[in-house]
Order: sequence, then C-alpha cells, then structure tokens
Amino acid sequence: MAQITKTTPAQCGTSTIIEANFPEVVLITGANSQLAQALLRVAAEMGHLVSNTGVPFKLYALSHSQLDITNAVNIAAVFVQYRPNWVINCAAYNAVDAAENDIVKAHRVNELGPELLAQQCVLSGARLLHVSSDYVFGGNAAYDIGHSVENVSEGVIEPAAKLHYLPSPFVEFDELTPLSEYGKSKLLGEQKVFAVLGERATVVRTSWLYGQGGHNFVKTMLKLMQTQPSLQVIDDQIGCPTWSDALARVMWQLVVAQCSGLFHYSAKGQCSWHEFAVEIQQQALALNLLNQPVVIQPISSADYAKQAFTRGVNVAKRPSYSVLNSDKLQSTLVTNAMPSMPDNIEWQDWHQQLNQMLRQLS
Repeated sequence: MAQITKTTPAQCGTSTIIEANFPEVVLITGANSQLAQALLRVAAEMGHLVSNTGVPFKLYALSHSQLDITNAVNIAAVFVQYRPNWVINCAAYNAVDAAENDIVKAHRVNELGPELLAQQCVLSGARLLHVSSDYVFGGNAAYDIGHSVENVSEGVIEPAAKLHYLPSPFVEFDELTPLSEYGKSKLLGEQKVFAVLGERATVVRTSWLYGQGGHNFVKTMLKLMQTQPSLQVIDDQIGCPTWSDALARVMWQLVVAQCSGLFHYSAKGQCSWHEFAVEIQQQALALNLLNQPVVIQPISSADYAKQAFTRGVNVAKRPSYSVLNSDKLQSTLVTNAMPSMPDNIEWQDWHQQLNQMLRQLS
C-alpha cells in the first residue's frame, strides 16, 4: 500500500514574476497528446491569458522529438532556451495493458520523467503542473453506511436488514492501492513531483479522459459502431468520463490563480463503460454521426480478460470503482475568484460534456 501523507494543502496567489510587462512562459510537454491539444485549443478560446498578477502568458508546446522528459540533458537545454515559469506535463505512457509487459518504459515516462522535470523546476524556480490518474486507486472506495433497523430477540441485538453500502467518490487523501503497472507508475510519478518540488508542485488526477484528438474510448467506439454489427463492453467498472477540454479549462484556471497542491477533477456523475458506450451511440445517432444503431452487449471484466487472453492480449487489472470527488478543486477556484467558462461545462454532468465534444465532431 502506498499513500501520500505530506502533500501541502492548496496554495494560490504566489507569482515569480516581478515586471508586469514581462511575459510568464508556460511550457507544455507532450504537444501531440489529446490533453496538450485541448490546452492549446482552450487557451485560444479564452483569448489573452493573463495571470492573477496581470502578467501575460506566452505558451510553448513541445513534442517528444523536441523535449524527451526522460532525458535530463535535453530538459536542461530546453529550460535554458525557453526559461519557463510554468511547466504543464502532458507527456505520459498511457497504454494501460501494454505497461504490464513494458514496465521499464512505463516507469521511465510516468515516474522518472516527472521527477526530472521537477528537479529542473527546482533549479530554475519554475512551477510544475503534472497530470495523474484515477488508476492510482484500487477500487476499494470509501463507503457510507445506510440506516438499519435492530431487533431484540432473546437478549441479542441483530440488524433486521443488511446494511447498505454506497461507494463514495475518492477524495485526494484516500488510500492508494494501484492494481496495474500503469497505476503504480502514475502514483510514483506524482509522489516524486511532490517530494522534489513541494509547494511549487500541482498535481491533478483525472479519469476516463477523451477528446477530439488522440486515441480514446469515444473515438474508438464511434469507429467500431460504424464497422461492427455488435459490441461487447465492460459493465462492472465504474468511473466518470471526462472531456479533455473541460480538464484543460480547470488546469488553466489553476495556472492563472498560481495554485499548488493535489486535486481531483472529473465530470459530474458516474457510469460503467457499457453505460458510456450506450450514451455515445444515442448521442451520436441524434447528431447524425452514426447512420444506424448496433447491439452493445454488457460483459464482465473477468470474461473480457479471458477473451482477450485467447487473442494473446494480457489485460491489466483496473479498479472496479474509481470515481473522483472534485469538490476541493472547485472550492479552491471559487475561493480564488476564478470564474467558470461562460457555459460552465467544466462543472456539468458527463452526459453534457460528451454532448459538447460530439457536437464539435459533427
């Protein structure tokens, strides 16, 4: 079991810039990732980005060929060239199943990379915003105990009915028990960032990320629904789909407010992968992204893994429940007077976020 116990609480408002006419440089790693593209898209939508001290932001997004976060010499050279005040790390190894056999690379990118970035941030005085995952949790969610009625029989008090246990979304300091190598590498990465940077580190855990770009569940489902008569989708893993543009919005708000600490962010609500797939199809049909429906059958994680094994695929263990509680992040942004975007989409239900993303595709 691993647990972060010394992470500083949310802190906002400290800026390293003295002259208001000197731009604050934000360096984005993993420029070709769906999240980096979302950050650039949202920044364009927001217009002229300015920090809470009135300092304008200047953005640079670097691809892997320009910045290899596992190469300390490369990182140092890039910092000398761009002199960033903020680094937003979107570079990651996200192939959950492949990580089970590619352990070294997964840990180099997800653990060593963030640590090297943090070390260079210490030397330069920059802040780091690092993105982590709901897969740092093992699925053993906190539980709220429902009401029960007690009967007295022969001097023995027994519950008249079984207690009802309702899983609660994970908060930032719940117990961390990653089940997969991917989850372990993401946990170690965020721990290294805080150990090195302390109060200048910001980590945002998110879940089930999808967007207009990159490889993700929504785009995969749309493609399969156009070519397959039926699909099988897992129905016993519960989480919350999160639109990359909505995550980008809250990340920019954290940067503008100069906030540090550990935060969770996902859309509101929760669902299974099967429920998510059904909703994708319903909305896509309504938006004419699909011509006709296909059969979407539920399947258990165990049966899905067995079928994958017969195809030579080793499926990583995933949490049965990994819904995140975003209250701390929302409260922090409200406290620092950071307004939501005009449509308030970052704090809406996952159905609504999905609809926004699909409308952009259509």
